[in-house]
Amino acid sequence: MAGNYRPVSLMSVVCKVLETLIKETMIRFLEDRAVITSKQHGFVSGRSCLTNLLEAFENWTEFLGEGHGVDIIYLDYRKAFATVPHKRLLTKICQLD
Repeated sequence: MAGNYRPVSLMSVVCKVLETLIKETMIRFLEDRAVITSKQHGFVSGRSCLTNLLEAFENWTEFLGEGHGVDIIYLDYRKAFATVPHKRLLTKICQLD
């Protein structure tokens, strides 16, 4: 079904190179000033949703092993923004002018 696919953004090579340079510079700036903690998993090299989940699972297992209770709430935002009615959103944005 066509509604299941997102449009592909076509950027020029120059834009892609500039985007990479800016991202790398920003990450280096934030890491040098210890703004990014070890708990940050998104947008950090060598870390991902999987490493976040594995770290959380390790913590939960440790707490349970120590006899503590663990309550977990899992929220899946994967398609939360894909379901925004775009025409209504554009109408509201145009009304801001």
